[in-house]
Amino acid sequence: MHTIDPTCSLSQQFRFRLQDLTFPGMINGLTEIPERSEFSLNGGEYRPFYVESVHDDGVDWLNGYKKTPGELRCRHFGEFCIEISRHDPHLQKGANCLKLAVKAGGDTVLQTIDFDWNPRPLPQDMDLSDLRSFSDIQQVGQVVNGAFDLDRGANLIRSRAPVAPDALLVIGSPGKSQQATYRVRFLEPRHSKWLGLSDFHVGMVEGVPPRGIKVGWSSAGMAVAMPSGGARSFIAWGDHSGSPEEWAIATNPPAKVDISRGVAYRVRHQIQLTGRFNRVRFRIWPEASPEPGEWTCDENTHRLPEELPYHECASFGLFQHMGMPVEWSDIRLSTLDDDVFEKTDPKKARQPFFRRDRPGAF
Repeated sequence: MHTIDPTCSLSQQFRFRLQDLTFPGMINGLTEIPERSEFSLNGGEYRPFYVESVHDDGVDWLNGYKKTPGELRCRHFGEFCIEISRHDPHLQKGANCLKLAVKAGGDTVLQTIDFDWNPRPLPQDMDLSDLRSFSDIQQVGQVVNGAFDLDRGANLIRSRAPVAPDALLVIGSPGKSQQATYRVRFLEPRHSKWLGLSDFHVGMVEGVPPRGIKVGWSSAGMAVAMPSGGARSFIAWGDHSGSPEEWAIATNPPAKVDISRGVAYRVRHQIQLTGRFNRVRFRIWPEASPEPGEWTCDENTHRLPEELPYHECASFGLFQHMGMPVEWSDIRLSTLDDDVFEKTDPKKARQPFFRRDRPGAF
């Protein structure tokens, strides 16, 4: 007999952080592809949800990806994610009831998730230096991929092992130009592909063709460190979607940065969103050292063709791709005036990559 086990318990809560409310989880005990996997919201019609149907049989995740309709959203056979638009006609403010039904091997298993929906955006300026007042990770953020734990005793957030392929916890509500600062520590960097760090997340978009789960990652500015001694910033629309409009801008070759196991680092991560212009920059340095004046990575969209989609707002989140747990703490979010950003030379902007035509295993 299989069981339906959501990642974030049977009683959940959501604030307006993204366009979709996400309910990841695992169907444990599954031995074959389900004949039926559907959900009903507040007594509405049953609709299908995505269940990973491809086994992870020795995939080399450090150097490649599994060939699956779900792209990087789900790694394990039986892993699932339900996405409900915040504009869904069955979604209501306050209490909601989500019913799940999975039929496989002749058995149908039911599960109910009760959740509270508060559509009011969070403040743009947030001080999360003290996490001890929160009792659950969903009071801090919305899990989109992977899993995160709130360690109240240590006053930090920790990604849950194993992290693969992506883990994302969105903390802020959508905003324009903004900044995040935080403390981060890497427990086992040698076993990682990317060591996080964070993302100003725009949302996920449909794949082409649609897969039953949104697979295209859109970012107004990602900050990434690697155990190999490199760092990158990304700006992207629909990355991995297969859409003709898919594009990405990435630091290439990577900037140099030294990361050591167990050392505490500080990060300052900023984005600028003004009209069609999008810029990301970040720096990372050992906590015991003064903050440097130079940015580790700094990218913008000056060379993005006018006909392609662009970002209007983004929500800050903690991000990790592959590896063992990472710890984040002392998180502070704030709005920025656009005049804190010095002018950039459009001629020196990086050329975007289109669809999958990009060098390296980004």
